Amino acid sequence: MVNLLVYSGPEVLPAALRTTLSHLARILLPNYTIQPINVPVLLNQPWTTNCQVLIFPALKTSTGSAGIVAGIPPRLNGVINDFLEGGGNILCLNAAGRITRGLRGRGLGGIGGMGAAGQHLNGSSGSNASNSESEDFAFVDRTTGLTISPISLLESSQKKDPSTRRIRGEGGPSGGEPVEGIVEGNMPQFEFESSGGAGLTNKMEILAESMEQDGSHIAALRCQIGSGFVTFWAPNLENLSEEGSSAPTNLSSSSSSSQLILLRYVLSRIGLKPPHPTAGHVSRPLPQLLLSTPDKPGLVEAVVRGLLGSVPGVGSVKFQDTNDTFEFHGYDEGLAILRQMRKQGHIESADDGQPHKPSNISHIAICPNGTVPSVEDTPLFDLRTYFNLLKEARTREECRRDVSGFGETLIYGQVIGSTQTLFDKNPRFLSSLIPSIPILSLGSHQLSGRGRGANVWISPSGCLQFSLCMPKVPLSPHSPYINTICSSSSFSSLTPSYIPPSKLVFIQYLFALAVVEACSHPLILGPTLGANVRLKWPNDIYVCYGNPARPERAEKIKIGGILVSTSFAPGGHEASVVIGCGLNVLCRHPLFSLMRVGKPTLSTPYRDPCCPTSMQDELEHLSMEGTLATILARFEKMWEEFLGGGGSFERWMGRYQDKWLHSDQLVRLTTVDPPMMVRICGITPDHGLLRTLPERNQPGRTNQEGFIDLQPDGNSFDLMAGLIKVKGS
Repeated sequence: MVNLLVYSGPEVLPAALRTTLSHLARILLPNYTIQPINVPVLLNQPWTTNCQVLIFPALKTSTGSAGIVAGIPPRLNGVINDFLEGGGNILCLNAAGRITRGLRGRGLGGIGGMGAAGQHLNGSSGSNASNSESEDFAFVDRTTGLTISPISLLESSQKKDPSTRRIRGEGGPSGGEPVEGIVEGNMPQFEFESSGGAGLTNKMEILAESMEQDGSHIAALRCQIGSGFVTFWAPNLENLSEEGSSAPTNLSSSSSSSQLILLRYVLSRIGLKPPHPTAGHVSRPLPQLLLSTPDKPGLVEAVVRGLLGSVPGVGSVKFQDTNDTFEFHGYDEGLAILRQMRKQGHIESADDGQPHKPSNISHIAICPNGTVPSVEDTPLFDLRTYFNLLKEARTREECRRDVSGFGETLIYGQVIGSTQTLFDKNPRFLSSLIPSIPILSLGSHQLSGRGRGANVWISPSGCLQFSLCMPKVPLSPHSPYINTICSSSSFSSLTPSYIPPSKLVFIQYLFALAVVEACSHPLILGPTLGANVRLKWPNDIYVCYGNPARPERAEKIKIGGILVSTSFAPGGHEASVVIGCGLNVLCRHPLFSLMRVGKPTLSTPYRDPCCPTSMQDELEHLSMEGTLATILARFEKMWEEFLGGGGSFERWMGRYQDKWLHSDQLVRLTTVDPPMMVRICGITPDHGLLRTLPERNQPGRTNQEGFIDLQPDGNSFDLMAGLIKVKGS
């Protein structure tokens, strides 16, 4: 679910990594998500599935070697080249390139002479060219036999230099106005072996030039390798001038002083689409809206009274908590703040080097008496349409009408920090919620979404991300909330029963099943296409393609995930349960989403040419509003039965295993020494563990009788590698 991955291996200069993440966030959010990625993930995880561009910040150089970087692992070099040749896109920042014939010159050394841009095929290989045949970092064109090695400056040369250069981009093939700007400091130079560039004459494009006294020199170059492209941007990001850059005529004057205008231009030339400069960058949340379905007025007032003691009139009221300070505003005042912040560019300035970090001030506008803002105030999510579809879905599922249903009360924000953090990082807020009113947190864009463990959940455009909070779920017959009816509203609690703590693990399975089954509804994919949506233990949503007779060869692509957090009240008789979910619904190429399920994919999704327009006729009914309404209604009905049944999952066990990817699957268990092969049998009905059975007659092992049961929080099931390993290993 990632758009842009930034390499964070040990070869990267720490300052360069911070600067790269900061600048990319300022330029590209919210149109793209940006995430660091380390060597183990690149080597062992299926990152190519959802990576639009792999970005390398400035790299370290070896001591005593002019510009040669410490070696990137050979296996990683191969993985990167496979990604590039298969259609991937790579961007090397603060790097030039050396083009040579064959496998020679694959080091990162050399700051030799750079020819003029118009003479770039004439030169020498440079006095510092490496003749090593070792697996240094390089990109190899297997059809031409050419090698392109990144060239990095010595670290001492990467410090800010008083000299300046004027960089010019010609505006691209569309004929746009030229882009010019001033950069400071030295930069690495491009080198071309006499026979090296000949095979790339038609595969090379100069994106920007440095205008100097001795002529023009290459500042940014894009080269085709196989089906993919690698781009080199030579100027140091930390030395981009904040002043003195001239704006192109096709950009507004408000962006004329931007120090990032040149990088924005290059990113656009490699296929990325930054937000328009006048729209501002999204690095701070927008105000949120607390509202409820018009059919049940009074829900919002009940929630506010639980939080604040009374509904505020004129002005605002602050609510201080551990992670956030909530500032509640009246409806008119809150909308005015929302409109003003959007008009000013969505954000507050971010000079802390981390523009992706959200503010700890959460503005919330109270929408009283069932008031629903217009779509002009919520352009990415039609709240009125959503409430209408939710009403239809709850009727279809025969949900109780005398309760406050799932999704009927919600806090919505176009740009927020994290739907999950709103609840489970603010204990005072969570404990003040009314037991009989579940609340949904919904955001069109998340700035710091969360996954399981230390994972980050990112939110590209078209991703549905939400968290459902069920306050004070009874865990024993002694809970005072087992028969609670909220005195401040006319809506009763859910079915008066309780869930033993040992059964809480099944909530993630139950919600995952609700999501997958909802996808088969005609409002989403329908039964035929919906059958492709499957479950991966314990909490991931996948799309599975392939011949039903050969499931082991099916192509599997992740499109969603689930996170369940539980906060126990003192005494342990109840707990607040927060279910977070992210699901790709309308995400565009190269990300995979429900919109694209109707089209078969190739063996590598980043090659898939499918675009959303090709799905308009087939899935024109698919929407964020309808998908969310269908999922919540399906889960609400299942939850009522789950709660009434004392947390038993047995009635859904067969349906769950029909939808998962692992029936009778043979995997390698690495949590034992020595590792052994086991066959997945199912889920234990008592504690929800993954049940496996050791294969007999394994070399070096005695036959083991009985099952091996694995906890979902202690183990990681690597679907692509076919193994179960200790979480985090």
